[in-house]
Amino acid sequence: MKYIFGHTKPDTDSILSAILYSNFLNSKNVESKAIKLGEVNNETKFILKKFGVEVPETKKELEKDSKVILVDHNENMHSINNIEEL
Repeated sequence: MKYIFGHTKPDTDSILSAILYSNFLNSKNVESKAIKLGEVNNETKFILKKFGVEVPETKKELEKDSKVILVDHNENMHSINNIEEL
């Protein structure tokens, strides 16, 4: 399983990038899941609701040795709490 997520203050491009890339990988038989690291803003909630897309699950940490794909960020301080352990 690959977890795909953006930064800790998820905005529309961060959430949609994770969801779309996860959908793409799953269509290629690569098991993946979009997650979010914080609450989404009202704009993102509106867009997801408008198109019938579920808001990703929130995670603060992942199990050690989890496989991750980062979108819309590249600094540890903007990432999941235990990023350096993964």
